[in-house]
Amino acid sequence: MKLELLSAHVPGEDTERRPLTELHEDEPHIHGELRWTIAGRQVPGMGFWGPDDVCLGEWWDGINATLTGLAAEGTHTLDSCEQGDSAFLFERRGESVLLSIVAGMGGGDSNPDWQQVPFAWADWGAAACAFRQQLREWIETKGPRDIPSEWTARFSEQM
Repeated sequence: MKLELLSAHVPGEDTERRPLTELHEDEPHIHGELRWTIAGRQVPGMGFWGPDDVCLGEWWDGINATLTGLAAEGTHTLDSCEQGDSAFLFERRGESVLLSIVAGMGGGDSNPDWQQVPFAWADWGAAACAFRQQLREWIETKGPRDIPSEWTARFSEQM
């Protein structure tokens, strides 16, 4: 299982992509390509304006929510609520997690090819940590000198 951060940008008008240096307090949103692969299969539905355009702040927060929400067995749904987006249902069973792509609140459909796809809980934790560390490094090295408070708050969270 891999969760790879391949690009990051500040979204502009329509589909414009601006450099991370343009990140600022009034516009702290970062989008980019986050490729998630489980057992050699790329997870679909990873993008708003295409497969290379997820909201990285939303994924940062969603990943953290899965880690805390599934510390013990249970379920957690990551749903952007965007129009047409599906949701990701995580079910923890012991040391395994099952991923299902289900109907989202924004109207996205479930995906019958992505129901209860298993991966290891430890792999999810390692992938989450690597994603967060890489995004933080990119923001700190490629972003503005004054990092927006929304991101400094995320950086202070327990990993």
